[in-house]
Amino acid sequence: MRTLTAGMLAEIAKTITDPIFLIKIDFGSEFVYATTREEITYGGNVYNTVGAQILAIDSTRLRFSLLNYYREISALALVGQIQGNAVEVFLHYNGETLGRFVGLIDSPSISNDYNIVSFSCISQFSLYNKWPSNRLRPPDANHLPPAGTILYIGPWKITLERDLG
Repeated sequence: MRTLTAGMLAEIAKTITDPIFLIKIDFGSEFVYATTREEITYGGNVYNTVGAQILAIDSTRLRFSLLNYYREISALALVGQIQGNAVEVFLHYNGETLGRFVGLIDSPSISNDYNIVSFSCISQFSLYNKWPSNRLRPPDANHLPPAGTILYIGPWKITLERDLG
């Protein structure tokens, strides 16, 4: 658990705040470090002003956008190399940084003029809570063994009975 300083607590307690969001995006071959306002160095990385905007954020979902100056981001999105990549978002107040969101890019969308790429993300917490994580596919055949057959599934012993219906 982290103890927040008085400055951070005062900023969080305000009704209207103007935080700086730091966004770390894994694009596979490289990381992109973006900020929603001024250039900031955090964790040894320089977060640049590349037109990033946080559109919506809560504990399970994130939507943000980036400017697409050289069409590199839209090119990655169009060939499917962005979906499933990691994203981290931090809040930056008065020189202090606090982790806010960790998750994966769910789906990118591109504006009509290709100047902005928006990303929908799902948090790692949401992914961990999906149950069951392993899904069974539909059967390949409808054959059942005869009544009295014993099946062992994990620690369970199941004896098949005939249908009385």
